[in-house]
Amino acid sequence: MTSTKTPTTQSRIQRTGDAIVRFILRSPLHPLLSKRLLIITVSGRKTGREYANPVGYAEHEGHLLIGTAANWRHNLIPGVPVRILLRGTHIQATHEVITDEPRAATLYREILTQNPTHGRFAKIHLAPDGTVNLPSLRAALSRGSAIVRLCPLRL
Repeated sequence: MTSTKTPTTQSRIQRTGDAIVRFILRSPLHPLLSKRLLIITVSGRKTGREYANPVGYAEHEGHLLIGTAANWRHNLIPGVPVRILLRGTHIQATHEVITDEPRAATLYREILTQNPTHGRFAKIHLAPDGTVNLPSLRAALSRGSAIVRLCPLRL
């Protein structure tokens, strides 16, 4: 018995929304979105197909931080830079995937402070004292969330 996967309405809406965001980020209108969003392009490990993913980011100590549970991060190859489109400029960046709780707590604080919307999607919250709520972080990490830390090779 073979099964065919049909895209759900939500995944079709997501793909359509991503296409619109990619279009804007690649256009002269990019300043509307590029203060919080960039495009990261990764190649599929098996297919070699390129995937351009619009993602939210935060800046921290010269790095770009992306909180994600999406599968594209599994295509990152250690030591192989990725291409990003940051504020209208194509650049390469090295990357590191962070999943350990202590480092993730520190970096997620930066992400959630700069981009609170991400917290709603990731279900990670800040505690009243401004630190990351550790139970919500643990739950997100157990669901596959991680931080991709990018180091642009030139800005």
